[in-house]
Amino acid sequence: MRIYDVSAISAPRPAVSNNDADRLVELYWERAYRFAAMVTRNQHESADIAQEALLKVLRRQDRFDPGRGTFDSWLWRIVLNVARDAGRAASRRQALLERLHVLGRAEQGPNAEEMALQHMNDERLLAAVHRLTKLPRTLVALRFGARLSYREIGDQMGMTEAAALMATRRALAFLRKDIESKETLR
Repeated sequence: MRIYDVSAISAPRPAVSNNDADRLVELYWERAYRFAAMVTRNQHESADIAQEALLKVLRRQDRFDPGRGTFDSWLWRIVLNVARDAGRAASRRQALLERLHVLGRAEQGPNAEEMALQHMNDERLLAAVHRLTKLPRTLVALRFGARLSYREIGDQMGMTEAAALMATRRALAFLRKDIESKETLR
């Protein structure tokens, strides 16, 4: 049985059951993964973020308050926060690696992470999305990865629907310009 109207979900929620997890994965896994794929550097990080976010939703479903917004809005706030946390952790890891390298403690030659990054997904579009700065990358990921409306993007990013629309259009213009400049180099 497929449930498409998540607005029917109301608090208080019962304890997590396998049916809840199955339903949540069926409804949100693909979109959460697509969003994460656009804001992370590789497939494994994307899967980790999507999985962690959906697990948090399941563990915290008793905290959902329909008086404060829709279930979708609450869920996407969690997904966005998990992605932000993962990005901060990745930045800290990168800074640590750079400090180790400066101190001469890093191994000579490329490390395993660098080698893996070189052999990862070579899709030009996803690579171009990754080249965007944080805000444009997040906007593109919310719009096309998570398939959120401009109103929902605005809610998540703390801006109006119109501002979300304009910021996303600017992000797409940057993306288009980047792709075109790479195409002329070919």
